[in-house]
Amino acid sequence: MTAPPLPFEQLDALLVDLGNVLVSLHVGRFLRRLRAIAGRESPDRPFAEGTYHRFARGELTPQAFHAALVEHAGCRWPYEDFVAAWCDVFEEIAPSVQAVRRMRDLRPVFLLSNTDALHWESIRRRWDWTSLFSGLHLSFEVGIEKPDPRFFLTFLERHALRPARCLYVDDLEENVAAARSEGLVVVRQADAGTLARTVDALLPG
Repeated sequence: MTAPPLPFEQLDALLVDLGNVLVSLHVGRFLRRLRAIAGRESPDRPFAEGTYHRFARGELTPQAFHAALVEHAGCRWPYEDFVAAWCDVFEEIAPSVQAVRRMRDLRPVFLLSNTDALHWESIRRRWDWTSLFSGLHLSFEVGIEKPDPRFFLTFLERHALRPARCLYVDDLEENVAAARSEGLVVVRQADAGTLARTVDALLPG
């Protein structure tokens, strides 16, 4: 068995990312629909990334994000149809969800994610495990995105948690590095079973 990243008795809370930790992302589904609607390649990367980051920090409403996207793409796309396509990009990672269910009765489990209002509402409606968390720290609500260290600092201050007694699991190296720089114990999600194996190693017995 893999050695635990810290002894269970020293663990105060488990912190988990959303995308590619609890749900897999299939952005290509959305881009194919956008290309079909626009009749050309999807919006250029600088526009798409810049506009999305504003949306993910809560600086744009869903309606404003939709309007900016279709204007830049030069197409007409009814808002409801856009939302359906925008949110049809997730699949549950079952071993990770089961790991959260196992851990939540023993230690608080928190969700820390860069996400937007539309994605979160869709995930919340689709899967009941979203109600299992002791707390949420979502970029569109707090106005900060990972890997900004303030994302982690504001979370720790809000919940009065000691970073050295918190385990954080994320799939992106830059987020793992930022969390580590603030004193969190970190594990990078290398594959769909990482979180489950980590929890198995942590649990007593």
